[in-house]
Amino acid sequence: MDKVENLTPLTTLKHTCGDAAQDLDDVTGFVAQKAMNAGTNRETKANVVRVTLTCETNDIRFSWTAAPTQDGGTAVGHWLSAGSSLVLTGHKVIVGFKFINKVNGSNAVLQITPEVSI
Repeated sequence: MDKVENLTPLTTLKHTCGDAAQDLDDVTGFVAQKAMNAGTNRETKANVVRVTLTCETNDIRFSWTAAPTQDGGTAVGHWLSAGSSLVLTGHKVIVGFKFINKVNGSNAVLQITPEVSI
């Protein structure tokens, strides 16, 4: 686990989920924050070591090894309900994280705060 005192939170981003599987690079502003100060190597993708994600409205499914699928038929992925939060730690976990609306057409709104190691 990363030491909390060595982490710097970046800007919290608001994202509306869709009906196709997404990863964090699909979140508007996430890529820009990863690349910020790239010349100093302070806030690059490799240094994003923790992400706090809160599901504000509706539910999502998430997974790492395969793209999650929505309810109906055979749903794949863990379920994060509205009002719940999830903390992702470790570069590979963050890069591999995928998510989707749990129910088709019920767009979830997420608050996402990446943190970098300094």
